[in-house]
Amino acid sequence: MKRIWFTLVLAISGVFAVWYGFSTPQEISSHTASLVTSATLLDPGKPMAHFSLTDTDGKTFTQNSLLGHWTLMFFGYAECPDICPRTLVTMSELWNLLPSEERKPDGLHLLFVSLDPKSDTPNKLKTFLNRFHPNFKGLTGDESIVHMLSKACSIYSWRDPNSQEGQPKIIDHSATLLLVNPQGRIQALFSPPHHAQTIAEDLHALLKR
Repeated sequence: MKRIWFTLVLAISGVFAVWYGFSTPQEISSHTASLVTSATLLDPGKPMAHFSLTDTDGKTFTQNSLLGHWTLMFFGYAECPDICPRTLVTMSELWNLLPSEERKPDGLHLLFVSLDPKSDTPNKLKTFLNRFHPNFKGLTGDESIVHMLSKACSIYSWRDPNSQEGQPKIIDHSATLLLVNPQGRIQALFSPPHHAQTIAEDLHALLKR
């Protein structure tokens, strides 16, 4: 019952975050807006919080690492039983639907931020993400920094404090995808349910702006 109520709270919180936490004047051109159907557009974009984490190659990754290319960003954890695998499959599918020029190093990057950094080491994350696509990069690190970053991105998560050791780990969390522009600002949000073809079409319209 607690999980059902929390799931409802997450859905309501996601709508509230779009309306309040990400509320900015909409200045997207009418041509682009007419092509985008599944995203909530933010312009000039929400500034990204300052952070420092470790990526799946063992290198330091900060907000400056987001500069110079587009990034599709998702928060989850390696032991997630359903939301994360489903969303990562969709992200992999939409990646393959993009034109080749948008899959170059200066095009779109795929980024996964762990909500369970104590368990998700860089190697564990890399093994997990490679199951879905070799271009996925994962981030992990200090738990307080992850919490700060997820909160700044209006990503909500909850873990049952009464869960017992040895039981399957369950972290309820938002499934929103965030699109970060080459200036390091959150440009658009994709709320579930996610459909690869629709998101790919919207990404193509946004990336060529």
